[in-house]
Amino acid sequence: MKKINKSVKIASLIFLFVLGSFITRALINHSKAELLENDTEVERNTNLTYYLNVYYDGIDVDGVNSEDGVTAEVKSGHMYITDKIPEGLEFQGFVESEDGSIGAVKRSDDTMCLGKVIDDTGDTTGWNNDHTEFIYHGLHYTTSDNTVSFTVKNLKAGCYLTVGIITKTPSTIDDPNTEEVEKRRDFYNFASAKENALTINSNTVHVFMGKEDLQRYDVHYEYTGDVPNGAPAVPNILSYVEGAKVNVAANPDVTGYTFSGWTTNDAQVNNGTFLMPASTVTLRGSFTELPKYKVKYVVNGTKPKDYVVPDEKSYYADETVEGDIVKEGDIINGYRFLGWTTNSIEVDDDNEFVMPSNAVTFTGSFEEVKHSVTYRFYDGVLPPNADSLLPETKEYSMGTTVTLEDPGDADGYEFLGWYYDDSFTIEDEDIVIYGEWKRKSGEFKPEIKKTISDKKEIYNPGDTITFEIEVKNNNDFDIKDIVVEEENEDAIFKSSEDYEINTDHIATIPLVKAGKSVKLYSEITVTEEMIGQHENTASIIGGTTNNYYELSQDEMKSNTSYKVEAKKQEDNKPNTIPEIIDKMTIRVPITGKKIHVFVLVFILVGISSAAAGYYIFKKNKK
Repeated sequence: MKKINKSVKIASLIFLFVLGSFITRALINHSKAELLENDTEVERNTNLTYYLNVYYDGIDVDGVNSEDGVTAEVKSGHMYITDKIPEGLEFQGFVESEDGSIGAVKRSDDTMCLGKVIDDTGDTTGWNNDHTEFIYHGLHYTTSDNTVSFTVKNLKAGCYLTVGIITKTPSTIDDPNTEEVEKRRDFYNFASAKENALTINSNTVHVFMGKEDLQRYDVHYEYTGDVPNGAPAVPNILSYVEGAKVNVAANPDVTGYTFSGWTTNDAQVNNGTFLMPASTVTLRGSFTELPKYKVKYVVNGTKPKDYVVPDEKSYYADETVEGDIVKEGDIINGYRFLGWTTNSIEVDDDNEFVMPSNAVTFTGSFEEVKHSVTYRFYDGVLPPNADSLLPETKEYSMGTTVTLEDPGDADGYEFLGWYYDDSFTIEDEDIVIYGEWKRKSGEFKPEIKKTISDKKEIYNPGDTITFEIEVKNNNDFDIKDIVVEEENEDAIFKSSEDYEINTDHIATIPLVKAGKSVKLYSEITVTEEMIGQHENTASIIGGTTNNYYELSQDEMKSNTSYKVEAKKQEDNKPNTIPEIIDKMTIRVPITGKKIHVFVLVFILVGISSAAAGYYIFKKNKK
């Protein structure tokens, strides 16, 4: 199968989107398939496939410029593609895809890309009953004008979409429908793409059958009068041999204008064809602007603050118009849009419509957005009349400050509160607030008594003081989980099977039966720093019952006191006559040694007696 390629280049287009302005361009460019060179001779009675590659390029709001291997966040609207098959080539069908869909791919790696041919034909394919139209998943061929057409939508910049058109060359060079015996037949082809008010032609591709050196004459196209900005360039100069049957180019389709048709005085045009004379043929055509029709928006009722109704604008008939961007359900400054209504046109899922030949008025309205605040109780403990205690569900406008409501009182129950902020601001959601009750049947107050085991009047450092803490239940029902605190930081609870020690200073009694008591013990080891008078306090700080009674809020404490003194120095005074005598010693001067008083007296008496005797002896001698 022989293949030829054509390209349609759509120059710069400017699309205005919600996020900003984007400069974009679309084109149908060269296929990557193995192609014939332009101006190539082709064989008779063979298949010849044209590939139309539709490209779209542009720069997005972030400055990304699409190119080979790069996609930008820009996409086309509806692009209407037409391709008139050259006179003499016979349409055979379209190149089919595996699933029938015809989508775009990235240029760099041919992976899937955003963009597709709009499938307005579904699963119905092939020729219609009277053999005037062939369709395949959105691709159309009509025999009346020998033209292929299809619509491409949302083609992303940096991607392309391919449509293959299979034709067949004539079985003879001579055209049997002309009197002239042709020795050469030329086939010229170009496609066009239209998006909104802009239409652009592709490049022209050419193949032929027959001799190469025959005389050919040119066919020119010219516009006369004012040419609209969106008009495509005129077709390129085409050359044919004398007597060739020539297709007149299709009329350009420019939104908002009618085209007079291509006319000429140089040849006789019949049903869009003429026989080429032995001279140049110039075909001319002109545009006439059509009237525009207004699109108006009207909003009934209250509008949101700062909302501006869209401006009135005018469009040509058959122009694709993008409706106002506000859609049904949109929330604007606390108001919900209820949608636009009109009896004139049908708006599609992309908020676009085709402008009719009359004015269009859209009518819309808003409703204030209100959100409900609903109260609920948790199911655990509920008063018998719980439902009647629930505050009424109310609706509030967005931005309203709401203060929680009080559910009131219920005998025997206490409301623990709502689990939500006391006041809050309504935002864009409904709110459910939950609260909780507890049963309140009465209160209980166990007794506590603290004493010192084997109490002494005075304690000295190193002594151990043991405290006995008795908790008594005077009620006719059991109490449990009684929490006792030893408030003296030096006192530490002693282990026991009757209670659990939580910390050094806190213990829990699991159960105290009605009329019974439980004792706890703590102790202190006295230190030098504790000298002085002290009070030691124990208190009940928690407790529960099975009958929903509550622990009294009164203080439940018990004190005991003790005194700490330093130890006295040891007393060395003798207490008896022998001890006194035994203790009578004196330190001898000079030597520093101690000597007993009686020994010293004995020595002194001896010395005195000796002195007296010596004195008497001397006196008697005289």
